[in-house]
Amino acid sequence: MNKLEFYLNNGGKYSFIPRRENLSKSIFINTSTKYFDPIRGQRVIEDFLDNMVLGEQLGFDGLLVLEQHGGPNAVAGQSIVMTTALAARTKNIRVGAVGPIMNTYLSPMRYAEEVAALDYVSRGRYFFGMPVGIGPNYHALGIDPTHARERLREGHDLMKKAFTEEGPFEWDGKFFKVPYANLWPKPLQKPHPEIWVPAVGSKDSLKFAADNHYTYLAILVPLPILLRNIKTFRDMCEEAGYTADPTQIVATATVHVAETDKQAQLEVEAHFMSMLQNSFGSPFHDSFPPGHVTSQSLRGMLSGGYRAKEISETTFAEALADRSIICGSPDTVAEQIEELTSAMGAGRLVVNCDGWTAPAWLTRKNMTIFAEEVMPRFRAPGGKPIWDQSKSQAWNTTSEYGARVEEPLARPTVRLADTGVVDIRTAHIEELRKPLEP
Repeated sequence: MNKLEFYLNNGGKYSFIPRRENLSKSIFINTSTKYFDPIRGQRVIEDFLDNMVLGEQLGFDGLLVLEQHGGPNAVAGQSIVMTTALAARTKNIRVGAVGPIMNTYLSPMRYAEEVAALDYVSRGRYFFGMPVGIGPNYHALGIDPTHARERLREGHDLMKKAFTEEGPFEWDGKFFKVPYANLWPKPLQKPHPEIWVPAVGSKDSLKFAADNHYTYLAILVPLPILLRNIKTFRDMCEEAGYTADPTQIVATATVHVAETDKQAQLEVEAHFMSMLQNSFGSPFHDSFPPGHVTSQSLRGMLSGGYRAKEISETTFAEALADRSIICGSPDTVAEQIEELTSAMGAGRLVVNCDGWTAPAWLTRKNMTIFAEEVMPRFRAPGGKPIWDQSKSQAWNTTSEYGARVEEPLARPTVRLADTGVVDIRTAHIEELRKPLEP
Protein backbone atom coordinates (compact mmCIF):
# COMPACT_ATOMS: atom_id res chain seq x y z
CA MET A 1 0.00 0.00 0.00
CA ASN A 2 1.06 3.62 -0.60
CA LYS A 3 2.11 5.65 2.42
CA LEU A 4 -0.56 8.31 2.85
CA GLU A 5 -1.52 11.22 5.08
CA PHE A 6 -5.24 11.48 5.83
CA TYR A 7 -7.06 14.81 6.23
CA LEU A 8 -10.67 15.03 7.39
CA ASN A 9 -13.02 17.46 5.65
CA ASN A 10 -16.64 17.05 6.70
CA GLY A 11 -19.11 19.31 4.95
CA GLY A 12 -21.19 20.88 7.71
CA LYS A 13 -23.94 21.74 5.23
CA TYR A 14 -27.56 22.62 6.01
CA SER A 15 -29.70 20.02 4.27
CA PHE A 16 -33.18 21.01 5.51
CA ILE A 17 -34.25 22.64 2.24
CA PRO A 18 -36.79 21.73 -0.50
CA ARG A 19 -35.71 19.67 -3.47
CA ARG A 20 -33.51 21.48 -5.96
CA GLU A 21 -36.21 21.77 -8.65
CA ASN A 22 -38.47 23.61 -6.20
CA LEU A 23 -35.89 26.27 -5.42
CA SER A 24 -34.57 29.28 -7.30
CA LYS A 25 -32.05 28.97 -10.09
CA SER A 26 -28.92 29.07 -7.91
CA ILE A 27 -28.56 26.96 -4.76
CA PHE A 28 -25.56 29.05 -3.72
CA ILE A 29 -26.75 32.65 -3.72
CA ASN A 30 -30.52 32.92 -3.67
CA THR A 31 -31.95 30.01 -1.69
CA SER A 32 -34.28 31.87 0.68
CA THR A 33 -33.26 32.17 4.33
CA LYS A 34 -36.87 31.37 5.28
CA TYR A 35 -35.78 27.73 5.15
CA PHE A 36 -33.11 28.25 7.82
CA ASP A 37 -33.98 27.12 11.36
CA PRO A 38 -31.45 28.37 13.97
CA ILE A 39 -32.07 25.35 16.20
CA ARG A 40 -31.16 22.97 13.39
CA GLY A 41 -28.35 25.30 12.34
CA GLN A 42 -26.78 25.07 15.78
CA ARG A 43 -26.96 21.26 15.57
CA VAL A 44 -25.24 21.29 12.18
CA ILE A 45 -22.36 23.44 13.50
CA GLU A 46 -21.95 21.50 16.75
CA ASP A 47 -22.00 18.14 14.95
CA PHE A 48 -19.46 19.51 12.48
CA LEU A 49 -17.08 20.64 15.24
CA ASP A 50 -17.58 17.52 17.40
CA ASN A 51 -16.90 15.16 14.51
CA MET A 52 -13.82 17.09 13.42
CA VAL A 53 -12.44 17.01 16.97
CA LEU A 54 -13.10 13.27 16.98
CA GLY A 55 -10.76 13.14 13.98
CA GLU A 56 -7.79 13.84 16.27
CA GLN A 57 -8.77 11.03 18.65
CA LEU A 58 -9.09 8.68 15.69
CA GLY A 59 -5.62 9.56 14.40
CA PHE A 60 -6.24 11.62 11.26
CA ASP A 61 -3.20 13.65 10.20
CA GLY A 62 -5.09 16.91 9.72
CA LEU A 63 -8.43 18.72 9.73
CA LEU A 64 -9.43 20.74 6.68
CA VAL A 65 -12.12 23.45 6.58
CA LEU A 66 -13.38 24.78 3.24
CA GLU A 67 -15.63 27.77 2.68
CA GLN A 68 -18.78 28.76 0.81
CA HIS A 69 -21.02 31.81 1.10
CA GLY A 70 -24.63 32.79 0.62
CA GLY A 71 -26.44 29.45 0.82
CA PRO A 72 -27.04 26.17 2.66
CA ASN A 73 -23.56 24.91 1.78
CA ALA A 74 -22.12 27.59 4.05
CA VAL A 75 -23.45 26.98 7.57
CA ALA A 76 -20.09 25.76 8.87
CA GLY A 77 -18.19 27.48 6.10
CA GLN A 78 -16.57 30.50 7.76
CA SER A 79 -13.28 28.68 7.69
CA ILE A 80 -11.16 31.08 9.75
CA VAL A 81 -13.74 31.03 12.57
CA MET A 82 -14.23 27.26 12.43
CA THR A 83 -10.52 26.53 12.24
CA THR A 84 -9.88 28.77 15.25
CA ALA A 85 -12.49 26.79 17.17
CA LEU A 86 -10.82 23.53 16.11
CA ALA A 87 -7.37 24.83 17.10
CA ALA A 88 -8.75 25.59 20.56
CA ARG A 89 -10.45 22.21 20.93
CA THR A 90 -7.54 20.07 19.74
CA LYS A 91 -3.93 19.69 20.89
CA ASN A 92 -1.73 18.10 18.25
CA ILE A 93 -3.47 17.54 14.92
CA ARG A 94 -2.75 19.86 11.97
CA VAL A 95 -5.58 22.33 11.27
CA GLY A 96 -6.14 24.19 8.02
CA ALA A 97 -8.49 26.84 6.68
CA VAL A 98 -8.15 26.14 2.98
CA GLY A 99 -11.26 28.14 2.19
CA PRO A 100 -10.63 31.85 2.91
CA ILE A 101 -10.84 33.85 -0.31
CA MET A 102 -8.20 36.54 -0.14
CA ASN A 103 -10.20 38.68 -2.55
CA THR A 104 -12.87 39.10 0.12
CA TYR A 105 -10.36 41.10 2.19
CA LEU A 106 -9.87 44.83 1.72
CA SER A 107 -6.13 44.24 2.16
CA PRO A 108 -4.00 41.09 2.01
CA MET A 109 -2.27 42.40 5.14
CA ARG A 110 -5.43 41.64 7.13
CA TYR A 111 -5.43 38.05 5.86
CA ALA A 112 -1.70 37.81 6.65
CA GLU A 113 -2.43 38.89 10.24
CA GLU A 114 -5.07 36.19 10.59
CA VAL A 115 -2.73 33.54 9.20
CA ALA A 116 0.00 34.53 11.63
CA ALA A 117 -2.42 34.69 14.57
CA LEU A 118 -3.80 31.22 13.84
CA ASP A 119 -0.28 29.89 13.48
CA TYR A 120 0.40 30.94 17.08
CA VAL A 121 -3.01 29.92 18.45
CA SER A 122 -2.47 26.44 16.98
CA ARG A 123 1.19 26.35 18.12
CA GLY A 124 2.53 25.85 14.63
CA ARG A 125 -0.10 23.36 13.44
CA TYR A 126 -1.75 25.67 10.92
CA PHE A 127 -1.77 25.48 7.11
CA PHE A 128 -3.93 27.53 4.76
CA GLY A 129 -5.28 27.81 1.24
CA MET A 130 -5.17 30.30 -1.61
CA PRO A 131 -8.33 29.55 -3.63
CA VAL A 132 -9.75 31.88 -6.25
CA GLY A 133 -13.24 30.87 -5.09
CA ILE A 134 -16.21 30.27 -7.35
CA GLY A 135 -18.45 33.00 -8.73
CA PRO A 136 -21.33 32.63 -6.22
CA ASN A 137 -18.98 33.55 -3.37
CA TYR A 138 -18.25 36.85 -5.09
CA HIS A 139 -21.92 37.48 -5.87
CA ALA A 140 -23.01 36.69 -2.31
CA LEU A 141 -20.46 39.09 -0.80
CA GLY A 142 -20.91 41.87 -3.35
CA ILE A 143 -17.41 41.62 -4.83
CA ASP A 144 -16.53 42.24 -8.49
CA PRO A 145 -15.07 38.96 -9.85
CA THR A 146 -13.73 40.50 -13.06
CA HIS A 147 -10.12 40.77 -11.85
CA ALA A 148 -10.33 37.94 -9.30
CA ARG A 149 -7.34 35.96 -10.50
CA GLU A 150 -5.05 38.94 -11.14
CA ARG A 151 -5.94 40.53 -7.80
CA LEU A 152 -5.31 37.26 -5.95
CA ARG A 153 -1.85 36.90 -7.48
CA GLU A 154 -0.82 40.40 -6.46
CA GLY A 155 -2.26 39.89 -2.98
CA HIS A 156 -0.33 36.66 -2.65
CA ASP A 157 2.94 38.37 -3.59
CA LEU A 158 2.34 41.12 -1.02
CA MET A 159 1.43 38.65 1.71
CA LYS A 160 4.42 36.40 0.99
CA LYS A 161 6.77 39.37 1.16
CA ALA A 162 5.22 40.38 4.47
CA PHE A 163 5.79 36.85 5.79
CA THR A 164 9.40 36.57 4.70
CA GLU A 165 11.00 40.03 4.53
CA GLU A 166 11.75 42.66 7.12
CA GLY A 167 9.21 45.47 7.47
CA PRO A 168 8.08 48.06 7.15
CA PHE A 169 8.22 48.26 3.37
CA GLU A 170 6.13 50.08 0.78
CA TRP A 171 3.87 48.23 -1.67
CA ASP A 172 2.69 50.13 -4.73
CA GLY A 173 0.73 47.70 -6.90
CA LYS A 174 -2.18 47.77 -9.29
CA PHE A 175 -4.75 46.69 -6.70
CA PHE A 176 -3.06 47.44 -3.38
CA LYS A 177 -1.29 50.54 -2.08
CA VAL A 178 0.31 49.95 1.31
CA PRO A 179 2.79 52.65 2.38
CA TYR A 180 3.75 50.77 5.57
CA ALA A 181 3.46 47.00 5.16
CA ASN A 182 4.67 45.84 8.57
CA LEU A 183 3.38 42.44 9.68
CA TRP A 184 3.31 41.88 13.44
CA PRO A 185 3.77 39.12 14.37
CA LYS A 186 5.61 37.14 11.74
CA PRO A 187 4.32 33.55 11.48
CA LEU A 188 5.67 30.96 13.90
CA GLN A 189 6.43 28.48 11.09
CA LYS A 190 9.27 29.47 8.78
CA PRO A 191 9.17 30.85 6.20
CA HIS A 192 5.37 30.63 6.63
CA PRO A 193 2.67 27.96 7.12
CA GLU A 194 2.22 25.50 4.28
CA ILE A 195 0.02 26.78 1.44
CA TRP A 196 -2.50 24.62 -0.43
CA VAL A 197 -4.05 25.60 -3.77
CA PRO A 198 -7.54 24.12 -4.33
CA ALA A 199 -8.16 23.88 -8.06
CA VAL A 200 -10.45 22.10 -10.50
CA GLY A 201 -7.74 22.15 -13.15
CA SER A 202 -7.15 25.69 -14.37
CA LYS A 203 -3.65 25.78 -15.88
CA ASP A 204 -3.15 29.16 -14.27
CA SER A 205 -3.81 27.67 -10.81
CA LEU A 206 -1.66 24.62 -11.53
CA LYS A 207 1.25 26.81 -12.63
CA PHE A 208 0.81 29.06 -9.60
CA ALA A 209 1.07 26.03 -7.30
CA ALA A 210 3.98 24.50 -9.22
CA ASP A 211 6.06 27.67 -9.46
CA ASN A 212 5.72 28.35 -5.74
CA HIS A 213 6.20 24.73 -4.57
CA TYR A 214 2.70 24.77 -3.07
CA THR A 215 0.41 21.80 -2.51
CA TYR A 216 -2.19 21.06 -5.21
CA LEU A 217 -5.59 20.07 -3.80
CA ALA A 218 -7.51 18.43 -6.66
CA ILE A 219 -11.28 18.96 -6.32
CA LEU A 220 -14.53 18.24 -8.18
CA VAL A 221 -13.04 16.72 -11.30
CA PRO A 222 -13.94 13.42 -13.05
CA LEU A 223 -11.10 10.90 -12.84
CA PRO A 224 -9.88 10.97 -16.49
CA ILE A 225 -9.65 14.79 -16.42
CA LEU A 226 -8.08 14.67 -12.98
CA LEU A 227 -5.26 12.41 -14.16
CA ARG A 228 -4.61 14.72 -17.09
CA ASN A 229 -4.44 17.70 -14.71
CA ILE A 230 -1.99 15.83 -12.46
CA LYS A 231 0.33 15.19 -15.41
CA THR A 232 0.17 18.86 -16.34
CA PHE A 233 1.02 19.83 -12.77
CA ARG A 234 3.99 17.44 -12.62
CA ASP A 235 5.28 18.74 -15.95
CA MET A 236 5.03 22.31 -14.64
CA CYS A 237 6.98 21.34 -11.53
CA GLU A 238 9.72 19.90 -13.75
CA GLU A 239 9.75 23.11 -15.78
CA ALA A 240 10.18 24.99 -12.48
CA GLY A 241 13.29 22.91 -11.77
CA TYR A 242 12.15 20.21 -9.37
CA THR A 243 10.20 16.96 -9.12
CA ALA A 244 6.86 17.16 -7.30
CA ASP A 245 6.83 15.34 -3.96
CA PRO A 246 3.87 12.96 -3.43
CA THR A 247 2.73 15.07 -0.46
CA GLN A 248 2.40 18.01 -2.86
CA ILE A 249 -0.53 16.25 -4.57
CA VAL A 250 -3.74 15.78 -2.59
CA ALA A 251 -6.56 13.49 -3.68
CA THR A 252 -10.11 14.05 -2.43
CA ALA A 253 -13.04 11.67 -2.02
CA THR A 254 -16.27 11.15 -0.17
CA VAL A 255 -15.72 7.91 1.73
CA HIS A 256 -18.16 5.56 3.40
CA VAL A 257 -17.03 2.30 4.94
CA ALA A 258 -19.18 -0.30 6.70
CA GLU A 259 -19.06 -3.99 7.61
CA THR A 260 -19.76 -5.17 4.05
CA ASP A 261 -20.08 -3.65 0.57
CA LYS A 262 -23.85 -4.11 0.67
CA GLN A 263 -24.18 -2.51 4.10
CA ALA A 264 -22.07 0.47 3.05
CA GLN A 265 -24.24 1.18 0.00
CA LEU A 266 -27.43 0.76 2.02
CA GLU A 267 -26.17 3.30 4.54
CA VAL A 268 -24.87 6.00 2.21
CA GLU A 269 -26.52 5.88 -1.23
CA ALA A 270 -29.62 7.92 -0.40
CA HIS A 271 -27.64 10.55 1.49
CA PHE A 272 -25.00 10.86 -1.22
CA MET A 273 -27.54 11.08 -4.04
CA SER A 274 -29.51 13.70 -2.13
CA MET A 275 -26.31 15.75 -1.88
CA LEU A 276 -25.65 15.48 -5.64
CA GLN A 277 -29.22 16.37 -6.50
CA ASN A 278 -29.85 19.15 -3.99
CA SER A 279 -26.64 20.77 -2.71
CA PHE A 280 -25.26 21.76 -6.13
CA GLY A 281 -26.81 23.65 -8.97
CA SER A 282 -26.31 27.07 -10.50
CA PRO A 283 -26.13 28.47 -14.02
CA PHE A 284 -22.66 28.22 -15.52
CA HIS A 285 -22.28 32.00 -15.71
CA ASP A 286 -23.00 32.29 -11.97
CA SER A 287 -20.20 29.89 -11.07
CA PHE A 288 -17.76 31.24 -13.66
CA PRO A 289 -18.61 34.87 -14.49
CA PRO A 290 -16.61 36.85 -17.09
CA GLY A 291 -13.02 37.35 -16.05
CA HIS A 292 -13.17 34.75 -13.31
CA VAL A 293 -11.37 32.07 -15.31
CA THR A 294 -8.85 32.31 -18.11
CA SER A 295 -10.08 31.91 -21.68
CA GLN A 296 -8.04 28.72 -21.99
CA SER A 297 -9.72 27.19 -18.93
CA LEU A 298 -13.14 28.26 -20.19
CA ARG A 299 -12.55 26.50 -23.51
CA GLY A 300 -11.54 23.35 -21.62
CA MET A 301 -14.70 23.39 -19.52
CA LEU A 302 -16.94 23.86 -22.51
CA SER A 303 -15.24 21.07 -24.46
CA GLY A 304 -15.82 18.29 -21.95
CA GLY A 305 -14.03 19.36 -18.80
CA TYR A 306 -15.39 20.37 -15.41
CA ARG A 307 -19.14 21.08 -15.40
CA ALA A 308 -19.55 19.52 -18.84
CA LYS A 309 -22.36 17.51 -17.24
CA GLU A 310 -24.70 18.67 -14.49
CA ILE A 311 -23.64 17.09 -11.19
CA SER A 312 -27.28 16.41 -10.28
CA GLU A 313 -27.56 14.04 -13.27
CA THR A 314 -24.81 11.73 -11.97
CA THR A 315 -25.90 8.22 -11.01
CA PHE A 316 -24.53 6.34 -8.01
CA ALA A 317 -22.85 3.84 -10.34
CA GLU A 318 -21.12 6.69 -12.21
CA ALA A 319 -19.98 8.24 -8.93
CA LEU A 320 -18.48 4.92 -7.86
CA ALA A 321 -16.77 4.50 -11.22
CA ASP A 322 -15.02 7.89 -11.23
CA ARG A 323 -14.28 7.69 -7.48
CA SER A 324 -16.47 10.65 -6.55
CA ILE A 325 -17.45 8.32 -3.73
CA ILE A 326 -15.44 5.43 -2.32
CA CYS A 327 -17.82 3.00 -0.69
CA GLY A 328 -17.70 -0.53 0.70
CA SER A 329 -16.13 -2.83 3.25
CA PRO A 330 -12.68 -1.97 4.70
CA ASP A 331 -11.05 -4.21 2.08
CA THR A 332 -12.98 -2.60 -0.80
CA VAL A 333 -12.37 0.95 0.42
CA ALA A 334 -8.65 0.32 0.94
CA GLU A 335 -8.37 -1.17 -2.54
CA GLN A 336 -10.12 1.81 -4.15
CA ILE A 337 -8.01 4.32 -2.22
CA GLU A 338 -4.87 2.50 -3.33
CA GLU A 339 -6.07 2.59 -6.93
CA LEU A 340 -6.97 6.30 -6.86
CA THR A 341 -3.89 7.58 -5.07
CA SER A 342 -1.52 5.36 -7.07
CA ALA A 343 -2.95 6.64 -10.35
CA MET A 344 -2.52 10.21 -9.12
CA GLY A 345 0.81 9.69 -7.40
CA ALA A 346 -0.79 11.40 -4.41
CA GLY A 347 0.72 11.27 -0.94
CA ARG A 348 -2.29 12.77 0.81
CA LEU A 349 -6.02 12.05 0.80
CA VAL A 350 -8.76 14.40 1.98
CA VAL A 351 -11.80 12.39 3.03
CA ASN A 352 -15.34 13.65 3.53
CA CYS A 353 -17.09 11.26 5.90
CA ASP A 354 -20.48 12.94 6.30
CA GLY A 355 -23.19 12.47 3.74
CA TRP A 356 -25.22 15.70 3.55
CA THR A 357 -28.36 14.31 5.22
CA ALA A 358 -26.56 11.54 7.15
CA PRO A 359 -27.11 11.64 10.94
CA ALA A 360 -24.13 12.37 13.17
CA TRP A 361 -24.06 8.83 14.59
CA LEU A 362 -23.67 7.37 11.10
CA THR A 363 -20.84 9.80 10.32
CA ARG A 364 -19.04 8.77 13.51
CA LYS A 365 -19.50 5.09 12.75
CA ASN A 366 -18.05 5.64 9.28
CA MET A 367 -15.09 7.64 10.64
CA THR A 368 -14.33 5.08 13.35
CA ILE A 369 -14.28 2.05 11.05
CA PHE A 370 -12.23 4.00 8.52
CA ALA A 371 -9.64 4.98 11.15
CA GLU A 372 -9.41 1.55 12.71
CA GLU A 373 -9.54 -0.72 9.67
CA VAL A 374 -8.45 1.34 6.64
CA MET A 375 -5.94 4.04 7.64
CA PRO A 376 -3.41 1.66 9.29
CA ARG A 377 -2.90 -0.13 5.97
CA PHE A 378 -1.35 3.04 4.52
CA ARG A 379 1.00 3.78 7.41
CA ALA A 380 4.25 2.56 8.85
CA PRO A 381 4.04 -0.06 11.62
CA GLY A 382 2.50 1.54 14.70
CA GLY A 383 0.07 3.62 12.64
CA LYS A 384 1.08 6.98 14.13
CA PRO A 385 -0.14 10.18 12.42
CA ILE A 386 2.44 12.73 11.28
CA TRP A 387 1.83 14.99 14.27
CA ASP A 388 2.95 12.18 16.60
CA GLN A 389 6.25 11.76 14.72
CA SER A 390 7.73 15.25 14.40
CA LYS A 391 8.64 18.10 16.73
CA SER A 392 6.69 21.33 16.46
CA GLN A 393 8.42 24.69 16.12
CA ALA A 394 6.33 25.86 19.07
CA TRP A 395 7.29 25.37 22.72
CA ASN A 396 4.80 23.64 25.00
CA THR A 397 6.04 24.17 28.58
CA THR A 398 7.58 27.07 30.46
CA SER A 399 10.76 25.11 31.09
CA GLU A 400 11.06 24.41 27.37
CA TYR A 401 10.65 28.12 26.72
CA GLY A 402 13.44 28.89 29.15
CA ALA A 403 15.75 26.38 27.49
CA ARG A 404 15.08 27.56 23.95
CA VAL A 405 14.71 31.33 24.25
CA GLU A 406 17.58 33.48 22.99
CA GLU A 407 18.72 36.93 24.03
CA PRO A 408 16.49 39.57 22.39
CA LEU A 409 17.88 41.91 19.75
CA ALA A 410 16.83 44.83 21.95
CA ARG A 411 16.07 44.93 25.68
CA PRO A 412 13.03 46.74 27.10
CA THR A 413 14.29 49.79 29.00
CA VAL A 414 12.97 52.62 31.16
CA ARG A 415 14.40 56.04 32.03
CA LEU A 416 14.51 56.64 35.80
CA ALA A 417 15.31 59.94 37.46
CA ASP A 418 18.12 58.61 39.64
CA THR A 419 19.79 56.04 37.38
CA GLY A 420 19.03 57.03 33.79
CA VAL A 421 18.11 54.40 31.18
CA VAL A 422 18.16 50.88 32.64
CA ASP A 423 16.94 47.39 31.87
CA ILE A 424 13.33 47.42 32.99
CA ARG A 425 13.60 43.94 34.51
CA THR A 426 16.24 45.01 37.05
CA ALA A 427 14.99 48.58 37.41
CA HIS A 428 11.84 47.41 39.16
CA ILE A 429 13.92 45.44 41.66
CA GLU A 430 16.15 48.44 42.45
CA GLU A 431 13.15 50.70 42.89
CA LEU A 432 11.60 48.30 45.38
CA ARG A 433 14.81 48.32 47.43
CA LYS A 434 14.71 52.08 47.99
CA PRO A 435 13.21 53.26 51.31
CA LEU A 436 9.75 54.72 51.12
CA GLU A 437 9.59 58.50 51.22
CA PRO A 438 7.96 59.89 54.38
